[in-house]
Amino acid sequence: MGECAILVWLSVVAVTDAETRRIPNALVWPGVCGAMGACVVHPAAAVAVLTAAIPYVLAFGKRWCGGGDVKLAAACGALALRWDAALLVVALASLVAVGVVVADRVARREQPGAASHPHGPALVGATIVVAGLL
Repeated sequence: MGECAILVWLSVVAVTDAETRRIPNALVWPGVCGAMGACVVHPAAAVAVLTAAIPYVLAFGKRWCGGGDVKLAAACGALALRWDAALLVVALASLVAVGVVVADRVARREQPGAASHPHGPALVGATIVVAGLL
C-alpha cells in the first residue's frame, strides 16, 4: 500500500512539473518530510539524501534548476536509501534529461539554449527504476 501511495505522489509531481515547469511546495514537502523520517529510521538514508540533493543544490546556485528539483532530489535520495543508489538516481536522471534535450533539438532544429525542459519527470523516472518501485 505504501509503495502505491509513493508511486501516485511521484506521478503527480512528474505530471505537474511536465505541464507547468514548476513543482509546488504543497506537492514536494510531504516527500521532504518523509525523507526526514526515513533518516531517523534508517541513518544511512541521510547520506543518500545528501548524495542526491547536493548536485541539485549546486545546480540551483547556478540557476540550472529550481528549488522544487532540489527538494524532490532529497526525497528521491531517501527513497533510494543508499548513497550509491542515490548517485545512480542522479546520474540516470541526468542522462534522461540530456537525451530529452538532444532529441528535442534534433526534432525542432533548435539552437543550444533555446528552450528549457522540466527535470522532475526524469528524476521521478530514475527513482522509480533505481528504487525498484515498479
